Amino acid sequence: GEDKNFSEKFCPILSALLAESLMYENSVRLSLGKEKLLFAPVVSDMEDEIDFSDEIMSIALPYGVAAYFYEDDGESYNAMMYRERFVNALTEAAKCNFTDIKDVYGGEEV
Repeated sequence: GEDKNFSEKFCPILSALLAESLMYENSVRLSLGKEKLLFAPVVSDMEDEIDFSDEIMSIALPYGVAAYFYEDDGESYNAMMYRERFVNALTEAAKCNFTDIKDVYGGEEV
């Protein structure tokens, strides 16, 4: 059977991980010419569909979920290990980072 604790915790945990992943998801979207998301999706049901990239959905997020559940079970070593894998997978998924550039030299525009 399904663990009731898992069902109750999964959606809020996944929503938090999606919020953490938003910057990386947007870099993937921008690299593909897609519009970036202003907000991460909030998961309210186990059947919700999430429009995030495969790299994040199939690699990073499972590590993040595992980290939360290991922490909840009091296994801090495994929690830290999976948290690190989550962060590394997000970093590897990132395609580009866009930032505004400020002209501090005051030169002419080209």
